[in-house]
Amino acid sequence: MASSVVRPAPLPRIGALRAAGGVSTLAIAVRPDISCLLAIGLCAWTFADAVFPAAAPGRGLVAYVATGIVVAGGLITSLVLHEVGHAIVGRWIGLTPRHISLSLFGGVTFFDREPGTPGQACALALAGPVANLLVAVVAGIVHVVLVDAGADPLAAAAAASIVVINLGITLVNLIPALPLDGGHAARAVLGVVLRRPDIAGAIADAIGRALGWTMVGVAVLASASGDAAIAVWAALIGFAVHDHMQRVVPMTRSMSRVPLAPVLRRDDARRVVRRPAA
Repeated sequence: MASSVVRPAPLPRIGALRAAGGVSTLAIAVRPDISCLLAIGLCAWTFADAVFPAAAPGRGLVAYVATGIVVAGGLITSLVLHEVGHAIVGRWIGLTPRHISLSLFGGVTFFDREPGTPGQACALALAGPVANLLVAVVAGIVHVVLVDAGADPLAAAAAASIVVINLGITLVNLIPALPLDGGHAARAVLGVVLRRPDIAGAIADAIGRALGWTMVGVAVLASASGDAAIAVWAALIGFAVHDHMQRVVPMTRSMSRVPLAPVLRRDDARRVVRRPAA
């Protein structure tokens, strides 16, 4: 989850990224942050503790934890596919994806420049949610096949969990609030409708801040009711959104007053654009 930010950066070399622990997919380097391990642990704990015992009762803790780790791997894969969706559409509209960064709170795809038109900005923003929707459809088909074949209920529950994860990523990212994909799309559309990109950005910023504090409130209520899993996830998402808005929005607002074309015509520096999205 991140707003569009322009910052100087050299074109990364695949060999250097691999030496630093990165991997590549579809010729795009992927940099996983150490916090991805925390995401895997939280996801595995959530499903092993709250979902799988109800879906497939009578199994041991090891079976639930092992299946939870598999689903957590599916979460990371879903985040990568989300960003690959951004990268594919970015290439289609003429941008060059530099690399993908992954963390506990989602991913960021770095491009060489901003989209040239509001239509391109919307297409780029919505590509990630569409990718997750396709993953949900495929996982749903797998779930139906497993159920019809009388397979292990735990395996069917794992496939259903992947469906839920991807639908969740899709729906959350469609919220018209920065730094989510829906916020980028809403800012582009409002900029055209209002003819004031700065006001459109301020509206998306305000919704983003409200979303962050709403998630913190959900965490407090969930904690009071004893639902630890929801409390932890809501708190992490809420504080992540709020912290990101505090760090990124001042720069974004200052840039919104600069005409885009003259900035992009400057050839004396390379720039990288961050595009989220999970």
